[in-house]
Amino acid sequence: MADNDRKRPADAIDLTEEPSPREKKQKVALADIAKEFICPITQELPFEPVMAKDGKIYEREAILEWFRKKDGDATSPSTGKVIDVELVPAVQVRNTIEALIKSGAIEGEAAAAWRKKLEQENEVKEKHAKAEGGDGDAMYWLGVSYEHGRNGVAKDTAKARAWYSCGADIRHPYCLAKLGEFLLLGIRSPVNNVLGIMNLTEAAHMGTDFAAYMLGEAFFKGEYGLPKDPARARFWLKKVTDGECKGKIYPSGPAVAAGYLRLLEDPHHTIE
Repeated sequence: MADNDRKRPADAIDLTEEPSPREKKQKVALADIAKEFICPITQELPFEPVMAKDGKIYEREAILEWFRKKDGDATSPSTGKVIDVELVPAVQVRNTIEALIKSGAIEGEAAAAWRKKLEQENEVKEKHAKAEGGDGDAMYWLGVSYEHGRNGVAKDTAKARAWYSCGADIRHPYCLAKLGEFLLLGIRSPVNNVLGIMNLTEAAHMGTDFAAYMLGEAFFKGEYGLPKDPARARFWLKKVTDGECKGKIYPSGPAVAAGYLRLLEDPHHTIE
């Protein structure tokens, strides 16, 4: 029997069935429904959909940012007409989008982006649970996320400060360092140089590079109530450049600290 007459093994047979005309129509119809949910601002499927007074669905944070930029003159991103700023949560839209993605009716980049947001939401929930259970690393993670608007959460320095403060209460070194920075800069609280420097010093002694860097810079410039002190500036900056700090949360620290150290040796040197 010739090779080409031999029976193909079962795992080599293409069992894929061509979708029926009815299935194709259903898929097109579902895709068209999904297009109606695209946020006019982000051009993505909204993860936290709301309905505005213009009858359109938007990503909540996107439409809120739109209103903030209009400074009281709220207009519709879709029609350009003045509208009320009231927003109504569109829970059914969220559920429909999720169901369409799970069913495969929505595919490609839009579905992938939405799934990523879902993963981020689940991660944030997990971190919240750990932080509320006393996990300092989770508190710091949440603080950074809210401070910079990362991991799918909106930027909120009030929440960032609250989590840094919680972490500082249990002596978490990174949270102590960040709370120290917030206190020195007056972020979401009045400026408090004394308490800020105390937090930074404690974090620096615990090996946090960001805290050591801030102390070195403060002594170099004579800031936050500290005098200009080249010796103390050099002491803290060298801890950053020499790798003595085991807690590394400031990737640019060694390079910037090295610039200050060179400036201490050569006043004509400029920090890049």
